[in-house]
Amino acid sequence: MNLKKIFAAAVLCGTIAAGAFASDNHTCGIDIASGLVGYESTTFTGNYPLRRRDYSYVGVPFLSLKVNTYDCFLLNDLLGIYASIGINPEAMVDFGVSGDRDSSAWVGVGIEFMVGPAIGLDLGDSGIRFQTGVPFHAEFGAFFDEEKKLDVTTKKTREYSSFGVGLTPQFRFFANRRCSLVVGADFIFDFVMKLKQKTEVNGNTTTFNIEPKNVFRFRALPYIGLGINFGN
Repeated sequence: MNLKKIFAAAVLCGTIAAGAFASDNHTCGIDIASGLVGYESTTFTGNYPLRRRDYSYVGVPFLSLKVNTYDCFLLNDLLGIYASIGINPEAMVDFGVSGDRDSSAWVGVGIEFMVGPAIGLDLGDSGIRFQTGVPFHAEFGAFFDEEKKLDVTTKKTREYSSFGVGLTPQFRFFANRRCSLVVGADFIFDFVMKLKQKTEVNGNTTTFNIEPKNVFRFRALPYIGLGINFGN
């Protein structure tokens, strides 16, 4: 929990600092964007009753909502800071443990934070600007599933935190005006994960830590949004 607070504070400080530099006529913009339909794949080894096994899952992130900023550019608006916070709903469409498939309909949601350096380029005099961030990435969330068989109700919750890096290219159309059409994509590469599963059967709950190792999590999510431009 402390790590969540520290990272959230870092994102907030980065956003505030960006706005402060923007008051000195540096390029400043805030985007409100919605993710479309994306793709996610995750593999790792983790604890399972009696021994460690190989885990894998494929997910479909959809209709995410994010607020991000590419701000306080230096060297003729070339370098700057990127910061983002977002909410990511996701459906898990395929889950397996050492080759055994789980047909459960897992649905989840995560809160995502990103902060890091950015690069921006004006594409001639067209009013189009290309920007990309290379931020540190952190996400905290959970997946949920409920199954009923006869008189037995089983509820499962997988709580996770995931850490890595991102690549966030975007095009800003009408960047020379107050408002822009923003089209881009987020690519996430996570290498560290914490994962805990809670299973509740007719009110009785058991919990175990999966302790993922050899983690590789990849997500690609295109988005479209409205950019509000400040500064020069």
